[in-house]
Amino acid sequence: MTYYLLPISLTFLILYLFSYVLFKKGYLRRSRHVQIWNILILITFLVSVGAGMILIGLVEYGLALPISKDFLYWHVQVAIAMFAISIFHIHVYWKSFRSYTFGRRSRH
Repeated sequence: MTYYLLPISLTFLILYLFSYVLFKKGYLRRSRHVQIWNILILITFLVSVGAGMILIGLVEYGLALPISKDFLYWHVQVAIAMFAISIFHIHVYWKSFRSYTFGRRSRH
């Protein structure tokens, strides 16, 4: 099975940069830009988890169905998209992410 790490990642990178430029130029409000990417991360999460749960169920009950490979394929493809979108999510919330990850720095 072939997974498309670069094409999926580059596609979402281009889409993110497009919406980011629209936001920076004032054609798109920040809240709308963030909302678009929050919805996309939610959708990819739900699809990936849904396929993963089906795969777990099939493995747990010892079922080797032909559809198992399809679920695995789409589980991985959508997880690749979710990973890329997660990077954009960190970019959007960088200040909060930095303070949670690296701690607050005092201003002296």
